[in-house]
Amino acid sequence: MSATVAEVQAGQLGPGTLKIGATGTEIDISCLLNNAVIANEKDEQDSTTKLCGTVRPGAVKYTATLSGNVDTDIGESAGLFALSQEEKGTQQDFEYVPSTALGTKAVGKLIIDPLDFGADEMGADLTSDFEWGIVGEVVYTYGGVVADDADAGTQSQSQDEPLPVQQESATV
Repeated sequence: MSATVAEVQAGQLGPGTLKIGATGTEIDISCLLNNAVIANEKDEQDSTTKLCGTVRPGAVKYTATLSGNVDTDIGESAGLFALSQEEKGTQQDFEYVPSTALGTKAVGKLIIDPLDFGADEMGADLTSDFEWGIVGEVVYTYGGVVADDADAGTQSQSQDEPLPVQQESATV
């Protein structure tokens, strides 16, 4: 029996980018964002057992959301808060890169819901939790050249290149 151990490049949240809106008019909320995650929820129907004994598995559907916490830019007429109030319930393009160092990007369409207005106590930061449903599939682009590194005259190693793999042997 042998086990395969791969080196994995984990990474951390940030620095990164999150842009919402149509290309050319998108709003870059990267400096307002406190955290964000794209998560999938699985909805699996029950399996069906037939009279003859065979089992047909239930249908599986995944629903993605983009959720997190953001500082609200309530003083900006062309900011995220204004977009969330004036265009609530509309589909908006998004592009999310949680770590520019790793270079993996997620793009798709979300349904924007209104952000909260105000805070729970005096002196608290004006922030809002959000959870926006994603329409269709998220498209991921893995690794590659990162714009900031290219501007600095350096190039990141592509994450599309194979990772080194170690083989370990185990005796039973």
